[in-house]
Amino acid sequence: MKNTFSKKLTAVFFAVVSVFAFSCKTVPAGQENSSIVVLYTNDVHCGVEDAIGYAGLELYKKQMLKETPYVTLVDAGDAIQGATFGNISKGENIVKIMNKMNYDVAVPGNHEFDYGMKQFMKLSKFLKCGYVSSNFRMTKNGKLVFPAYKIIKYGKKKVAYVGVSTPETFTKSTPTYFQDAEGNFAYSFGGENEGKKIYADVQEAIDSARGKGADYVVLVAHLGNSDITAGWTSSDIIANVSGADVLLDGHSHEVIPAVKVQDKSGKDVIVSQTGTKLNHIGKLVITSDGAISTELVDSVADENGNTRDAEMSSFIESIKNEFEATLAKKIAHTDFVLSAVDEKGDWLVRTNQTNLGDLVTDAIKWHFKSDVALMNGGGLRANIKPGDITYNDALTVLPFGNKLYMSEVKGQVLLDELEYAVRMLPAKSGGFFHVAGMTFKIDTSIPSSTVTDENKFFAGVNGAYRIHDVLINGQPLDVEKMYKVGSIDYVLKNEGDGHIFAGSKMLVDDPTLVCDALADYISSFGGNVPASYKESQNRIVIE
Repeated sequence: MKNTFSKKLTAVFFAVVSVFAFSCKTVPAGQENSSIVVLYTNDVHCGVEDAIGYAGLELYKKQMLKETPYVTLVDAGDAIQGATFGNISKGENIVKIMNKMNYDVAVPGNHEFDYGMKQFMKLSKFLKCGYVSSNFRMTKNGKLVFPAYKIIKYGKKKVAYVGVSTPETFTKSTPTYFQDAEGNFAYSFGGENEGKKIYADVQEAIDSARGKGADYVVLVAHLGNSDITAGWTSSDIIANVSGADVLLDGHSHEVIPAVKVQDKSGKDVIVSQTGTKLNHIGKLVITSDGAISTELVDSVADENGNTRDAEMSSFIESIKNEFEATLAKKIAHTDFVLSAVDEKGDWLVRTNQTNLGDLVTDAIKWHFKSDVALMNGGGLRANIKPGDITYNDALTVLPFGNKLYMSEVKGQVLLDELEYAVRMLPAKSGGFFHVAGMTFKIDTSIPSSTVTDENKFFAGVNGAYRIHDVLINGQPLDVEKMYKVGSIDYVLKNEGDGHIFAGSKMLVDDPTLVCDALADYISSFGGNVPASYKESQNRIVIE
């Protein structure tokens, strides 16, 4: 395939910035040898007031500034999407807060791209600190979209913050956002060649930063380690590069105060990650004698017992007031929990069917009167609690603004895509399908035989199927028959989670948001979720 830009994309993507940025922390005389404190966040996902909250982070930052003039604020991605506060403004509300807090460094996570590339590039200019990424390149000329790193000078010491973005971004955002008008990938995250390209990109950035006089190198990475594609994990990156001191991670929502991973030269590199939704604040300290440590702060309070900075709380409240009336509108009611996560906050919807998945897929099938409906587990983001369901609740559960879409799909293709959807079991996958109009069984004792291309998009099945006994509305699936399949644009149109649905014919490209279809479906029952949804409905049996 040719790597060419369409005129439309060329107009959007402006000239490439230099390979690094530089800034300096000015301090009062006599404090030049103070410790450096780096406060880091990752996967906030619009959790503006969750747990510690941004106002709590601001309070803690001010406390640290009383101890040292060298305080830096860093984000490792997935800040602007994930809940109504950010989604309603396509990320702009979160960037306003980050600007108010004077973030110094930020790395784009996969969900920074969820509002489309044009909006992302707009936000990248709006964010005062900008983004850094050593491996986000344009495929046409290989040039970086953002600086690979930023060097901040603290007195006589220099720290380089090297950005690293996950190659999973293609499949864990919307793939078509990275393609030109001809369907060719106009961008790369270095995932090709079994990860060797990203290793080279990161090493090049580390070497360049050291060459610019960096005393310390901190990798600010949206990579993750648990349930991440082999070759692209934070551990894989460290094992294949040398010269970094710390890796501040994101993407996998793991809570890691500090672990040590050996780099290519045998040196220990500290890895830390804060989890998600500001449940913790990450704190990296580099002392004047060069000692490096990381820890997680799980609560904040000042001498008066305040847990929030008053000015930042007021700023956040002013943003909320602009849209709360609309979001508070009641659209339905449920007498029981509709589940996406368990009581520990672990994803249910990425490993098995749930009553929430049943309800959403039934809503899609009802809307289209299709043979089958599908919904990816990664698109279901929160539980719905018993009681009234507001528009805010619906947007929190279905935050991506996905529209409905229906295709005509051959039975064999549908079977193959189901097989691809369960390839990770028993591990979690955002591409796991919830279904309506069909039932099937999964034999997890059979190793997955699905094949993916170098970008981890589905490329076929070359062995035994884990999926069996597939029934479409009570009848055995016919591999030669064409079925009407309803879903969302992310799944059927935009190759989300690596699903391709090869040869499918578009029937309806519907402007209706999936959250609105859900509200309409419940309204058809008088506005109350039927009792039949109290438990999941045995559509998927895992053996």
